[in-house]
Amino acid sequence: MRRLGAGVRRAAALAMAAALLGAGCDAPGGGDDTSGGDRPNATHGAPVLAFVRPAAREIVLADAAGRTWRGAKLSARADDVRWSPDGSALAWIDEEYDSPDGRRLHRLDIASGRERTTPCACRGVGFLGDAAATVNTSGDALLLYTADGRVRRAELSTPVSPYARVAAGGRDAVTIADLLPEEKAGRGQFQMLAVDRSGTVRPFRPAGAPTAFSEGVQSPDGRRVGWSSHDSGGACWNVGSVRVATYGREVREGPERPADAAMAGALLEDRLHVTGIAWAGEGLTVTFGPMAGCQAVPPERYVSYYLRDGAWRFIGSGMLAVGYGAKGRAARLLAPERPRAEKPTEAVLPPLGGLEFTDGDGARRVIGTGVSSFVFTSAESAGAAVPAAAPQPARAGVARTTDRGEPVPSHLRALAQRIRDAAEDDDVEALRALCDHCDDETRAALRTTEGRRELVRLLSSHPGLKEHGIVFPGLAAHRCVDHPAQDITCTAAQIQDIALLDIPEAEQDDYEGTVYEPEFEQRLQLRTGSGGKALWVGRWAP
Repeated sequence: MRRLGAGVRRAAALAMAAALLGAGCDAPGGGDDTSGGDRPNATHGAPVLAFVRPAAREIVLADAAGRTWRGAKLSARADDVRWSPDGSALAWIDEEYDSPDGRRLHRLDIASGRERTTPCACRGVGFLGDAAATVNTSGDALLLYTADGRVRRAELSTPVSPYARVAAGGRDAVTIADLLPEEKAGRGQFQMLAVDRSGTVRPFRPAGAPTAFSEGVQSPDGRRVGWSSHDSGGACWNVGSVRVATYGREVREGPERPADAAMAGALLEDRLHVTGIAWAGEGLTVTFGPMAGCQAVPPERYVSYYLRDGAWRFIGSGMLAVGYGAKGRAARLLAPERPRAEKPTEAVLPPLGGLEFTDGDGARRVIGTGVSSFVFTSAESAGAAVPAAAPQPARAGVARTTDRGEPVPSHLRALAQRIRDAAEDDDVEALRALCDHCDDETRAALRTTEGRRELVRLLSSHPGLKEHGIVFPGLAAHRCVDHPAQDITCTAAQIQDIALLDIPEAEQDDYEGTVYEPEFEQRLQLRTGSGGKALWVGRWAP
């Protein structure tokens, strides 16, 4: 399921809770699609995708053409929505913090539209063959829910903790994330176990080996499991990572996170969440993003990758999650441009976005709004091709807009480009001529290779407007704070500049969150002189 993990969603909801609350379920032609009611009709094909709209309290189904209809109404928000291997059924459990009258397990038969609901003191769900499997909160049994409404209890050969949960399904076994004692493994650490239909428990990794756990997903062939984690160092200091394992084999510990320009530019470092994870063909799609409620959340800060055989491939930004199906079909959960601030009277919800669907002909359209998560059927995921790599972010010239989105005066930008070109070409004589009005420190720096290299970096950042001129980077003219809903919350451009220039944290007591302000050596000023001539005047000091 491409969505925030259960342990992450509550923290993430603080800043994005109310986004798109009143939006309707979009049909291909726009407007609300209610023609199918709660069951497919002659105008709908077999569903290939399901998505959740928590504010509307519904699970919506979509066919290969992107036509949508309501699959189920929700009495409580849905946790761990899973497809059966053959796509004939969906199963989910009521979200723990939204079911005060007790949790229930739901199984929806797609063909008939019939939903079976069973009270269930249980945690986590995944399909074991055609049965929906969960573990009871006593930790002594696996519960198997079949299509005919029967429940079979399989006693566990080794009991698990009361906080264990089914993390993902499988062809012959399910994965259980079993919470380890804090005094032995530290806070929030799990061991991964495999449990078959008989209830036999086997270590999925070395017995007792700790791992943080957020969400698990089953491969289309039912043989492998991927899971995301968030090692916690406090409320706003969680670090997300991803692991992959094959049932019956030693866990392959791949690279936990990519280390490329896209990840560096998102400035996530030691505070990030895995906001989307799911199988696509032989690999996983994974999205990393900021901690909503703790950090600024411009769309560009969400970066998505394809992980296969231990290698990361960058596939885009601006998505809370991305997934791929057969015949070129794809779905992208778009991060909102401006998430609304939390209101105390509104429901606590995970981050919500618009769900953009790409059909087999390559046509794209938004098929749902206010969406928290989506999942393709196993057959769709199995048929996904390797996604094309997206180009790494780069800036070949001087920015046309400031770090706050204002246009840069053309005569000042032209001078900045001339300076940048001369520095890239190591043309010291041209730089001296352009720097005729500069201070001595700036002119001295131009004579060194490192000084010219730093000049190129500065002029690759976004400038800020000052009276009669511009300053590089814009943060030299006005600092920013990496925290939501502040009067100086960092923009996407400012976050890119902080990463580009490695701007350190500033000492401050005025704002919650991390404030960034460049050192004196990282400041460059261009001004408009007499007669409107653009001048380079060296370093800028407030």
